[in-house]
Amino acid sequence: MTDFARAAQIIASQCALVRVRRASRALTRLYDDSLRAAGLQATQLTMLAAVATCGDEGVQLSALADGLVMDRTTLTRNLVPLEKAGLLRVARAPGDARVRIISLTRQGERAIEAAFPLWERTQKHVREQLGESRADALREELGRVVALATRPEKAAEPRRTKQRAPTQQKARSGKRKAT
Repeated sequence: MTDFARAAQIIASQCALVRVRRASRALTRLYDDSLRAAGLQATQLTMLAAVATCGDEGVQLSALADGLVMDRTTLTRNLVPLEKAGLLRVARAPGDARVRIISLTRQGERAIEAAFPLWERTQKHVREQLGESRADALREELGRVVALATRPEKAAEPRRTKQRAPTQQKARSGKRKAT
């Protein structure tokens, strides 16, 4: 049996989760500092972007939670301030009152537009510091980590087609309906 001190040392030095969480907190802090001028946090911009990529019809709460790899309760709690700020609209689906549809408002679109140059500057800094190829490799590897953790049976298979979660879908273009 391993004593607690040795177990703790092994966990601290070898655990992928420990490293990823530390990196996540550090990057979140970096992006949060940059986005503060737009009045958003990185997690909020992530949610707005995910909803925006789903199109004018919005996205079901459950699909958004899956795409963001969040449980529905946590997602709902994080959507409340965005809805109160008028950046998102949460409504019942017309055909099924049990289903909630999340859509971006005009104000949400403007928030993304205002945040984009701040995000872009920080993204450029991160890519320059890591190096272009290492930044791309990191993004790809983190995608594989998400697949491993969310779809263990798929992680071992080679990816032949690109699956798009809400955060990876093509952004809509064209005019929006008035909101």
